[in-house]
Amino acid sequence: MGPQLKVVERTRTATMLCAASGNPDPEITWFKDFLPVDTSNNNGRIKQLRSGGTPIRGALQIEQSEESDQGKYECVATNSAGTRYSAPANLYVRGRNDVILVSSELVRRVPPRFSIPPTNHEIMPGGSVNITCVAVGSPMPYVKWMLGAEDLTPEDDMPIGRNVLELNDVRQSANYTCVAMSTLGVIEAIAQITVKALPKPPGTPVVTESTATSITLTWDSGNPEPVSYYIIQHKPKNSEEPFKEIDGVATTRYSVAGLSPYSDYEFRVVAVNNIGRGPPSEPVLTQTSEQAPSSAPRDVQARMLSSTTILVQWKEPEEPNGQIQGYRVYYTMDPTQHVNNWMKHNVADSQITTIGNLVPQKTYSVKVLAFTSIGDGPLSSDIQVITQTGVPGQPLNFKAEPESETSILLSWTPPRSDTIANYELVYKDGEHGEEQRITIEPGTSYRLQGLRPNSLYHFRLAARSPQGLGASTAEISARTMQSMEKQNGIITEYSIKYAAVDGEDDKPHEILGIPSDTTKYLLEQLEKWTEYQITVTAHTDVGPGPESLSVLIRTDEDVPSGPPRKVEVEAVNSTSVKVSWRSPVPNKQHGQIRGYQVHYVRMENGEPKGQPMLKDVMLADAQWEFDDTTEHGMYSRVLSHCYSVVSFQDMIISGLQPETSYSLTVTAYTTKGDGARSKPKLVSTTGAAILGIHFMRLLRNGDACGVVLPLSSDGNVNIWSVLHSILCAPVPGKPRLVINHTQMNTALIQWHPPVDTFGPLQGYRLKFGRKDMEPLTTLEFSEKEDHFTATDIHKGASYIFRLSARNKVGFGEEMVKEISVPEEVPTGFPQNLHSEGTTSTSVQLSWQPPVLAERNGIITKYTLLYRDINIPLLPMEQFIVPADTTMTLSGLKPDTTYDVKVRAHTSKGPGPYSPSVQFRTLPVDQAVFAKNFHVKAVMKTSVLLSWEIPENYNSAMPFKILYDDGKMVEEVDGRATQKLIVNLKPEKSYSFVLTNRGNSAGGLQHRVTAKTAPDVLRTKPAFIGKTNLDGMITVQLPEVPANENIK
Repeated sequence: MGPQLKVVERTRTATMLCAASGNPDPEITWFKDFLPVDTSNNNGRIKQLRSGGTPIRGALQIEQSEESDQGKYECVATNSAGTRYSAPANLYVRGRNDVILVSSELVRRVPPRFSIPPTNHEIMPGGSVNITCVAVGSPMPYVKWMLGAEDLTPEDDMPIGRNVLELNDVRQSANYTCVAMSTLGVIEAIAQITVKALPKPPGTPVVTESTATSITLTWDSGNPEPVSYYIIQHKPKNSEEPFKEIDGVATTRYSVAGLSPYSDYEFRVVAVNNIGRGPPSEPVLTQTSEQAPSSAPRDVQARMLSSTTILVQWKEPEEPNGQIQGYRVYYTMDPTQHVNNWMKHNVADSQITTIGNLVPQKTYSVKVLAFTSIGDGPLSSDIQVITQTGVPGQPLNFKAEPESETSILLSWTPPRSDTIANYELVYKDGEHGEEQRITIEPGTSYRLQGLRPNSLYHFRLAARSPQGLGASTAEISARTMQSMEKQNGIITEYSIKYAAVDGEDDKPHEILGIPSDTTKYLLEQLEKWTEYQITVTAHTDVGPGPESLSVLIRTDEDVPSGPPRKVEVEAVNSTSVKVSWRSPVPNKQHGQIRGYQVHYVRMENGEPKGQPMLKDVMLADAQWEFDDTTEHGMYSRVLSHCYSVVSFQDMIISGLQPETSYSLTVTAYTTKGDGARSKPKLVSTTGAAILGIHFMRLLRNGDACGVVLPLSSDGNVNIWSVLHSILCAPVPGKPRLVINHTQMNTALIQWHPPVDTFGPLQGYRLKFGRKDMEPLTTLEFSEKEDHFTATDIHKGASYIFRLSARNKVGFGEEMVKEISVPEEVPTGFPQNLHSEGTTSTSVQLSWQPPVLAERNGIITKYTLLYRDINIPLLPMEQFIVPADTTMTLSGLKPDTTYDVKVRAHTSKGPGPYSPSVQFRTLPVDQAVFAKNFHVKAVMKTSVLLSWEIPENYNSAMPFKILYDDGKMVEEVDGRATQKLIVNLKPEKSYSFVLTNRGNSAGGLQHRVTAKTAPDVLRTKPAFIGKTNLDGMITVQLPEVPANENIK
């Protein structure tokens, strides 16, 4: 028994009957308008009444009936044998005064509506799909499908209520329209069928920016459909090697780093969607910019032309990095001085030069560097030459190779000289062995025999002519082979132990089981730009022998993997901005930071406009960085188009546009290239205030839309009428918005026009960003665009997306959607770990959370790992819950150095540890000491020193101040906080050390330096005469010696 047509008054109870029998007993459920009836989500108003027996009864009871209950109901019986549907029956809900015609009775009429509207689908080329469309009403509507103006459903076979369109072998995208019609109206709904295919090749890339080690490309997508990401392929021009690929590029602009300076490259771009990768674009050829040479000139030689003139020659560097503009030759008789104090000789476009006016019978050291238009390269190793006529130069390419347990083969290239009588070889066993001298006949090699096994020897070689002995080579060393007699058996294997001396990974490593017939081994997965200590041990069946002498070696440089930190920008005026930053974290520098690049571009509506610009900040040798303490206010730069250097610290760049936004990023570079860029910082130049705000407020505060505004006296529309039309005209409704998060930390945003546009659409505005961050990013799109890929979507964060459509009146109501990205473990470590407030048994530690993009969720706790550096195998771990960024570590040993690092946790687990820092607890008798020791004032013959002491300092323990290289000592009362040091010499640098008397180890120390003022004015100014009638007085100033530098 199935349900019957029923009419019920609003708020009354309606009961739809159903009964079924079968074996086994069936389960009865109900459907309304082809959708299951949910009896659990209506506060018990709708319930199913079940009863046993045969047949099984399952009536549907609806209490407090309302218009939303009206529709077509079906009873469904299901058991293991199958499913059976009852005939449908309509339920009508009417008010007390409504009338409905049923059979011969009065019935209410309902226009058609979609109970199951068609949905959009994406399919592969040649795929199949079924599209379902269900409409209801009274009378029940006919339902048909259309493709454009073409009817897909025959007129004589048009179904009522439900129509399923079957599509097979679909080759192109199209919009299909479902039409529901009855005597009360016609409604339509559209289903978009998108055929996904491999993407087309992007447009030919365009080079928008070029540096010595990077190329910035932009390109057109070339695809009307959304692209998942792009692949950039590049290789050196005319190279036979395959293209290198950069995967997962989410935008149509990208900077390829790590390139070689002054080199030609070929680039092309490939688009990828969820079907696969398409064909590559047409290639573009370009050349990187010049850079200072990365290597020194090769094969530097020097020989005498006379007793006061030498001839120096060399070859071009292996890595010139550009067009060599010339060379600088440095020479000195005192090589212990800094090279800036050496004499310099410039050479233009030649690899040979002479240097004259030298002192006879002296030994000179010589170095050479090359330079390009960008700057100087590194200096060559120094060579020596003796200023004596006829004396040979240094032998070249001096090498030593062990041949056996008792012999070493020495080889060299003879110096350029007419006559070499013989060579003098000087060698010694070990660092402190006695030097031995032997004479060698002219040649290019010599086998030195009779040496001790497994011993390190040091060698120097000089050539002799009849006029005298030339300069010796730099000292080299080699070790003889191990004696087989000391193997004490057959070598079965080798083992290698190695540990980083200055890297983050301070744990010792050991490699066992190296075959006995192997004498070399490749150590892999080491840290970049890190010094390692390595030893080798031989094994017999009995066990391991002694370790070899350790070898120290440093891995090669690489581009920085971390961006500069704490990038700050601020507007200086309407045409200038200022940027400052700090160096990348030390373990991500991967080499000596040689300089920085500041990239900046004008922004409009969140998108870059115009050509990006670049400012290169090259550091001098003395400024190459190894730590993270460098604050680049020191390297602050103010951006403009017209550079004027204010001081070493600041650079003003004027000519930017007023009231304009700019995006700035900073990147550090080593000799290997530029590294990761900092996150873009937005800054706007200042300008005039926005006009019209006052008028807008007036309109909004009154009933402006209900009045008619008059024209101005000359008949033209005035500002009030313009604002009235803006505020009161209809704007578009909400667009449809779909957000899809990808696995590549991006979000694909797609949209469709709103139903009510009130005129042609002129574009869209998208605002999006993290819910916990302000402000949101704002982008505007044309009316033809329908998708956008948002990048840098952080894991473990919630994002909000607001989309509105615009017509000629303005932007309409926003469609708002949110997505939440699942958490992961942090990929970054806590920043800026440091210690403060150290006592003899405790220390206060502070740090900052990982950078936002690397947190990957909410930080739930931190793990602190610390250890006594003298007990490396017993680290201690402490959890910080809740996730505070400061803690006091207590229970420590006095006068002990500790190593500490910290890592962050999310709900998914811990991230990597931070680089370790070290601190030392105070000795017990020195647990309190002065702080903030500084120079307060400087005079010609005196310096005023000042410091602070804690409140609980023991005043019975006095201070000492040492200066003048420790020759002078001043004792200071423990309660004093300053001291005037007198009887100093004018214009002289002094170093002052403040110390407590402490223990025999010397106590704690603070050191400052100061330079006394010059003794320029030796008398006071004197007044001449009295004040005249104009209130003027004449002053006679003391004379200044003519040789003094006066600023």
